[in-house]
Amino acid sequence: MVLLNGLLSDTTMWSGVLPGLSDRFRILTFDSRGQGRSEAPPEGPYPTALLAAEAWELFQALNITRPWLIGLSNGSAMSLELLSAHPEAFPGAVLTSAMPRFDFALSLKAEHWAHCLEVGGPLMQFDAMAPFLWGDRFLEARHGVLRAYHQVVTGGDRPQHGNLHQIRGTQGWDIRDRLARIQAPVLLLSGAEDLLTPPWKCLETAQGIRGSRFEVVPGIGHAYPVENPKAFVARVRQFVTEAQSGLADPEI
Repeated sequence: MVLLNGLLSDTTMWSGVLPGLSDRFRILTFDSRGQGRSEAPPEGPYPTALLAAEAWELFQALNITRPWLIGLSNGSAMSLELLSAHPEAFPGAVLTSAMPRFDFALSLKAEHWAHCLEVGGPLMQFDAMAPFLWGDRFLEARHGVLRAYHQVVTGGDRPQHGNLHQIRGTQGWDIRDRLARIQAPVLLLSGAEDLLTPPWKCLETAQGIRGSRFEVVPGIGHAYPVENPKAFVARVRQFVTEAQSGLADPEI
């Protein structure tokens, strides 16, 4: 099972879900270029399709065959790229906050975040992003911890161009005309309180993938695996079991 990070995060975003998955699956987490412990080449931007292609190269190098894909946000976009480019290579996927394109409204938000990072650093960027990423109650309870975590992940001695290249690499991304190529069972999860990739936009992704499932999760914002990892793990395990028994097969 491969877990694909969202933007402006690193593999530690999965720390809450790993205990509930590692007893059943071998897990791969990794940082895409510009994230965490990976390099941040000065040339940019880093398009989503490039990040997906590099993930595929990593799978080949590690001899990983037919892994489940678990994605959040831009990690879901990378997963859609992989599922459409290699339809036979994956048994299924669980994707959270998966829009089929980076539309105009999302581009405005992302460019604003990039500008905040350029002029005010990680903490200004966090304050601009936070209301879009988490549900209200979760953000109110965890604001200080989340803010400190964001500063560690995107700040310190890390070059800011890596974060900027990732953000700007999303501009213009659109996979709508390739969704029909996806053959594997796919569960698409969307937080009811997600202001960044709201359910009515994520629904378009589900409508483009034959046989996919789409569920809206009450009380959750953009980052379900972070906000309620135990519930997220339970849903992932249930869907995998259903897929393996044929109950989630796209043909049904």
